[in-house]
Amino acid sequence: MMDYVLKSAGFTDNESRVYLALLRMGSTTAGALIKALGMHRAAVYDTLGMLVEKGAVSFVIKGNKKYFEAQDPERLLGYLETKKQLLETQKIRLQKEVPRLRSMRTISREDQEGYVYKGREGIKSVCEDVLHEGKEWLVFGSQGNFSKFFPSYYFQMHKRRAELGIPMKIIRNVSTKGAKWSINLKFREERFLPDAYTTPSTTYIYGDKVAIIVWSPDPMAFVVRSRSVAESYRKYFEVFWKVAKP
Repeated sequence: MMDYVLKSAGFTDNESRVYLALLRMGSTTAGALIKALGMHRAAVYDTLGMLVEKGAVSFVIKGNKKYFEAQDPERLLGYLETKKQLLETQKIRLQKEVPRLRSMRTISREDQEGYVYKGREGIKSVCEDVLHEGKEWLVFGSQGNFSKFFPSYYFQMHKRRAELGIPMKIIRNVSTKGAKWSINLKFREERFLPDAYTTPSTTYIYGDKVAIIVWSPDPMAFVVRSRSVAESYRKYFEVFWKVAKP
C-alpha cells in the first residue's frame, strides 16, 4: 500500500523500495541497503542520488563512509507542492504556445483519414476528442468496458459531457440493463438489444468520425475521419435504434 502511495506521488519502483527501506532501517550505508534489498549496486547508488535530489533522503559522512537517512515523510508534501508549481508554470507556457502550434499543424485535405490509438491514454484521447467535437455522440456495443478500464475518468468525462450539453444515444445488450455504471448518467438516451447482438468491440460515432474500440488488455481504437463514412454509420445506428427497446 505504501509503495502505491509513493508511486502516485511520482516515485519510481526503485525509489519507493529504497525510501521505504531507509524508513525502516534508519541511518545506514549503501552497502547495507544493497544487502537488505538485493538490488544491483549501481541501481541503489543511482536511486539514492535521485532521492537526495528530491530532498527525500539526506546523508552524513562518518569515518569516510556515507550514511543515508530517509527524511521526514512530511518533506514529500513539499516536494509535491514544488512539482505542482512547476507543472502549473509549464501549463501556462504551453497554453500561450497552443495557437502557434495549432497553426503549424497540417490537416489532410483528403476526404478521409485513419488513426490508430493504443493503450489507455489512447482511449482517453478519443474520449477527449468526443468532448472537443461537441456534437451528438452515438455509441453501439457498450458492455461496460469503459467504466472498468477508467472507473474515475468514466464518471468525470460524462459529467463534463453533460455540462457541455453533448447529447448521447447508446445501444447496449439487455443483460447490462440497470448496471451500476450506467445509472445517473445525464443527458443521454439508451435502448437495449438481445444479447445475441453482443460484439467484442464498441463503436463511437461523433461529428465526422467513427471510432471502433477493441477492449483487449492493452486497448486499441481505430478512428476514421470521413463525413460519408460517419453518415453511413449513423444510418446503420438508426436502424438498430428503431428496433431496440427502451
